[in-house]
Amino acid sequence: MDAESDVSVTFAPNDVMTATTTKLGVEKVVMVVEASDVIAMVTVGDKKCSEEKVIEAGTFKEILFKCKITKATSHFTVNFDSSGKLYHLFAFGLTLDKIDVQEGSEVSGDEIRRCQKGHFSSGGVGAKCIPCLPNQYQSKEGASQCNNCKDGFFSEEGASDCTSCEGHSNQLVCQGTTGKCQETKELNKVYGSQYYVWPVAVAGATVEQQCQYNKEKKASKTCATVDGKTAYAKTDFSNCDSKVTGDIDKISNKNVDPNTAKEISEEIKNVAVENGDVMNNENVAQTADILDNLIEKSGDDVEEIVRENIIKTVDGINERTSSEELEQGNSAFRITESVKNLGDKISEKSGDRLIVENSVGLAVLSPTEAQTSTTSVVIKSKTKDSFADAELGTGSNYQHTIFTADVPNSEKKPVTAALYSDDKLFPSPNTTDNLEGDFIKQALGDSEKGDIQMIASIIADVSYANKRNRTDLNGILQMTYQYDFSVETHYKMAYTYTEECNYYHPESKTWKTDGCETKVFVDEAGEKTVNCSCNHMTSFAVMLTFSSDYDVSEDYASHILLAISLGCLICTIIAYLPAKDLLKKRTVRLNLLLATSLIFAIVTFYFMEIIVVKSLKTGQAPKTASIECIVIAFLMNYFWLCQIAWMVTEAVVMYIMLVSRVENSHISRYMLKFNTACWGIPLIFPIAGVSWGGTHFANPKTCFLNLPYAYATFYTPVVLAILFNIVVFIRVWYSVNYNQAQMGKVPQSDIDRRKKQLKFAITVMTLLGTAWIFGFFLIIEQLNMKWLRWIFILLNSTQGIWIFILYVIMNESLRKVWLQLITNSSTSSHSTVPYSRSKGTLLHVIKNKVSNGYVHVAKYHIVT
Repeated sequence: MDAESDVSVTFAPNDVMTATTTKLGVEKVVMVVEASDVIAMVTVGDKKCSEEKVIEAGTFKEILFKCKITKATSHFTVNFDSSGKLYHLFAFGLTLDKIDVQEGSEVSGDEIRRCQKGHFSSGGVGAKCIPCLPNQYQSKEGASQCNNCKDGFFSEEGASDCTSCEGHSNQLVCQGTTGKCQETKELNKVYGSQYYVWPVAVAGATVEQQCQYNKEKKASKTCATVDGKTAYAKTDFSNCDSKVTGDIDKISNKNVDPNTAKEISEEIKNVAVENGDVMNNENVAQTADILDNLIEKSGDDVEEIVRENIIKTVDGINERTSSEELEQGNSAFRITESVKNLGDKISEKSGDRLIVENSVGLAVLSPTEAQTSTTSVVIKSKTKDSFADAELGTGSNYQHTIFTADVPNSEKKPVTAALYSDDKLFPSPNTTDNLEGDFIKQALGDSEKGDIQMIASIIADVSYANKRNRTDLNGILQMTYQYDFSVETHYKMAYTYTEECNYYHPESKTWKTDGCETKVFVDEAGEKTVNCSCNHMTSFAVMLTFSSDYDVSEDYASHILLAISLGCLICTIIAYLPAKDLLKKRTVRLNLLLATSLIFAIVTFYFMEIIVVKSLKTGQAPKTASIECIVIAFLMNYFWLCQIAWMVTEAVVMYIMLVSRVENSHISRYMLKFNTACWGIPLIFPIAGVSWGGTHFANPKTCFLNLPYAYATFYTPVVLAILFNIVVFIRVWYSVNYNQAQMGKVPQSDIDRRKKQLKFAITVMTLLGTAWIFGFFLIIEQLNMKWLRWIFILLNSTQGIWIFILYVIMNESLRKVWLQLITNSSTSSHSTVPYSRSKGTLLHVIKNKVSNGYVHVAKYHIVT
């Protein structure tokens, strides 16, 4: 045993080494260790290897294990139960540098050693111990992670303990005294299959973590303070390989010729189609180089299968690679150039061709002598919304035209048109791929209000073969797009949009309109066709520009006014509590119950806003209503109908009082009947709506009713109630102003009182009813205008305020009650005579007080 010539590896109790073998059968594991007492266990998979022989020479031991391997790929593990040094390990032909070290250890030269205090390691091949970050510590050796200091304590880099901030001059590193970034877990499947854990860090600190696919390199993340908020910035993965970097490197190093082109195109296609979602921007740029190499070195013509594989490769990238990666560098532009290069190569041979996949296509047209000075490109599809089944020409099975181009071509050159179903390979800060999310951000006030742009059509990159971006056209390039556009936005964001022909400027990564004119046509079916007339050749598309007159102040005004209304309604109920005589009147009771139903409706509205904002803050409005959303919609439907029901009941009572002239007519258990009707009948409608629509009953964005159910269970009964009240109040008004005055049966003072009651009732009905009339118009998209929304807000949000004004402030009887209550309180506090609540005559009170020796009779209030 020549121990000195071998690599020395330290080990400790519970240390583990692992590796993978592909051998089968019975294999030997030989190790040479230096230890006073060592017990090692070797396992392959879940089977323990047998210890065959131990040869000792002083403190050195040579141990022989035999392992039976039954699987083609097996993991073997070496576990140590004591401390020592490993000088030699022969395990199925593997050397030490291929063995993973456990967490808390590192490879340092010829030695594997445990991390010191203040350091940590996540283990693996080539693992290194990393010092703990500022404001972190590790007091133990062999740690796999560091701990955060408590508030009021700090640490420098690589610390084994934390120090109190008290009396320390460098307050910038103290927790709780400055901005800090909280621990963040980040899973980026392009750069790893496990979480990157970014620990607590102070503002200005840059944290590093090992790349998961190339551990000799590191990813970094900076803790930054912007606009007073401290948070981690975007992670820099520029040094990290992706999951497929190695595969693409191998393909890139292969020699391309006509004999190998098919095999290489298959390999790169498989990577893009199967693993496009884990490709980074460098992988995309390297793929473009591979495709260009295939096109260039495939001979005079590119084989059909190679052409298809190239388009499938680009399609896989367009469909699966993240927009975030494609926006970096110029990888997206390079991959689109590869499609053009393929078109150029194909066009050298005669004949028209179209290669199309789900999101990418390439059309090549070779003009003939019989053609005019214009070459027409016509792309049709079998189905209206499909791109994958597109074909050239005007076949009978392809009735849906999605794109046409009339290219001025007096020189009779081949024309190519690269087609893309979206703008993912044309990144631009001007456009959005999440229109709904951007609307939501503006609606919530999380971003500045402004126009939002979106590509709505396919993108067509038209050119003469081998003549890119021509601006010297002998004529005008005419293109026609047909598209279907629909978008659901945040319910408060009423929007308008305009269509405009744009072309892509790759150097600035922006869409521009120079040299293009736009005309929009609408057919009888309502479908739009956009005609673009341009004097140059490049990548064209139809851009929609959205604008909205929504103002977040609408929300603020609505919430503030509703809060005031809620307070006024509560005060209205409290104001009537001392007025026992007034509480006996039917109209007063009805008014208070109307106020109660309105309180319930406003409280439910606030819960609705909480749920809606909570869901919208995710950036995507939900597609289906949650249970809590359905419950809120149910309650909103119910309580607003209860409010309308009490309004109808008040009209009925007024009719009985003022038209039938039986104000004191007896209705047995009338409050029980009124309550049963006004709280019971409205319940029928939301129950019917939920039974009818299920989860579709509620709009998931508003937690109010979806339109079909809103019409049936809300607006229909509301409109009928309003019409009924109008008829009743007209009849009552006529009776009060003409019939009773002419008959002379009712005193004038009584008529005046009833007129005032009627005016109050009509005012309340007008406020409640008119608000929902405007609300009805707001659900019609074309009528959702700013001035209309403000009218609805002012009418709907101030109902409680008006009820308080009409039934409290302007109620003379209630004012007298409170005046008397205040006067009594003031008099009793200054009087020298004890206040008597006993009933009796003036004589009785005087006698009682004189007998008790009191003489201030004039200050007594006689209660009878």
